[in-house]
Parts: sequence; C-alpha cells; structure tokens
Amino acid sequence: MNNHFAIAVDSGKHTTKSVFSINGNLHKYKFRTLVQEVQELGVELTPTNQIVELDGKTFLIGDMNSEAQSNYDISKQSIEHLLCIYLAITKYLIKIDSKNNGIPNIRLAVNVPLNIYKNSVLKAEYEKFIQNQQKTISLRVNGRAFIFRIDKIILLPEGTGPVYQRINEFKSKRSLIIDVGGLNSNYCMFEGLVPMLDSMVIGNSGINILRSKIAEKMASHYGITVSDADVEHILKEGYLYVNGVKQEESKVILQKLIETHVTEIFNFAKSRSITFNNISVIFCGGGSLLLKDEILRQFPTAVIEQDSQYANVLSFFRILEVKQLV
Repeated sequence: MNNHFAIAVDSGKHTTKSVFSINGNLHKYKFRTLVQEVQELGVELTPTNQIVELDGKTFLIGDMNSEAQSNYDISKQSIEHLLCIYLAITKYLIKIDSKNNGIPNIRLAVNVPLNIYKNSVLKAEYEKFIQNQQKTISLRVNGRAFIFRIDKIILLPEGTGPVYQRINEFKSKRSLIIDVGGLNSNYCMFEGLVPMLDSMVIGNSGINILRSKIAEKMASHYGITVSDADVEHILKEGYLYVNGVKQEESKVILQKLIETHVTEIFNFAKSRSITFNNISVIFCGGGSLLLKDEILRQFPTAVIEQDSQYANVLSFFRILEVKQLV
C-alpha cells in the first residue's frame, strides 16, 4: 500500500502556491494567504475560500477576507502560514482520494525566508513547527476531516526561481534571481547551480510595501481615505476614481511610485555588493509581473519568468524529484 505522497508548497505573504504530481501529470493550486479566525460564520463560501478547523479554532482562508488581514511580519513561523501549508496538503489529498491509503505520509518541500535558511537553529525550530514533530496532524476543511503526517520536510530558500526547475539551462550560467514577493524581495546569485551565501539577502520591497505607499500618497494628495482594497483596483485599472470620477493625475502619481519602487529594488542589491556584471538577471514572484514594464524599462536585458508566481515552487518540486521522493 503506497501512503507516501510528495508536494511542494510556497506560502507567500500574498498567495500560497502548491505543486504535486498525479500519475505523471503536474497539478498547480493557489489561493490568497489571507487568514482570519471566525466563529459561527453563516455566509456561503465562494470556491476560492475555505473554512479550516484546527486545535479547536475556526479560520476563514481566502479572498473573502479583507486585505487588512495581510501579515506584515517577516517570519513565516505563524498560524497563518501553518494553516495555508496544511490546507494546500489537503487539496492534494482530495485529488488522490487518500482515504484508501491509510494515514498519508507527506514528503514536503516548503519555502523558508532567507534569514531563517542561513541559520541552523532557526531552521530546526521552523521545521519542528511545520512538521508537528512528525506527529499526526488532524484538521477539518469545509467540514471534511483530514489526518496526515509530515514524515519528511525539506526547507528551501525563497529566491531560487527557475534554477532547479531548468537545471540544464542554469548549470553553466551565472545568474541573479530577484524574487519580488508580497512583503519582501529576495536576492540570490548562483554560480551554475550553487547559491552564493553572501548574496542571499532580503529587501523590504515587496508589493504590499508598494501598496502601502500608494494608499498613503493617494490619501494625502486627494484628502480622502484609501483602503487596501482600493489600492488593488488602482493597480489593476491604473487610476484612482473618486465618487465615480477618474482622477487623471493619479496615473502619473502611480507610475512615479512604481518607478521609485523598482529603483529601490535595484539599489538595494547594489548596496549589498551584488553586481550586475557578466550575469543573467531573472525576476520571478507575483510582484515581478505587476512591475514588469518598469523593470524592463530600467533593465531591458532582465528576464521576467512567464510563470513567475510558480517559479519557486516548481523548483522545489524538481528537488523532490531529484531526491527521488516523488
């Protein structure tokens, strides 16, 4: 009886992504990393939202939560990320109908912030936190009970991008991966497939930081309250609308803020002695898609990963395959 299953998870501040394989076919799944504890919630859920019950508490996970529920703590050792990782695992278990295989043993590859990845003590603490010390994990998702055990966990650094996903392409290449996430930007230089330890740095320049700047600037310029949800639409539509009226000047303000933000991403790398000489620069992460036009304007030879949101987690899954854990 096969009860070992492999899954890769990248739980970001904005979105949680997962990748797994069923009968040789790769499956990808994502949902918003927005978590709120609730009690006796009576509303009907949309397909992108889940009710998760763990340790006697009930949580709503998904985009029905306000953007104000975004977590701005750099650490991933939080109930929000724990729940999202476990939720991603249950989505895999549903797909494979695991109830016929005994208690599933999960082989998990999961992201970890660079500052934790480089510290053996913090890595061990984070591993125990996620793995629940290899004890069984019981929870309910939308009323359905799940039980599983994480018997193997591989902690992998954010900012690997497509390197391990396309090994042959990168094994003889010098590259700089800039992963623009929800809260931070992660930087890592590779000599072939080897990450350079001193280049593994984190900058406070994720998309949520840009959103905060936009909300503050628009609010002060127009003398109105601008919510996080408003900023989402400003970014999508390119303008601020006040009482239904398009504010033409808001486009210029928005573009200037984006320009400054991208400049800060490049300047931070330079301030940490990361050079852009004789190197391929690859951007990934959901934030890189939002900033794509400005990144390419400032650095025309940069490469923006087409599947940016899944770049890291696809590399994580490839590592599971190389280690013969799939």
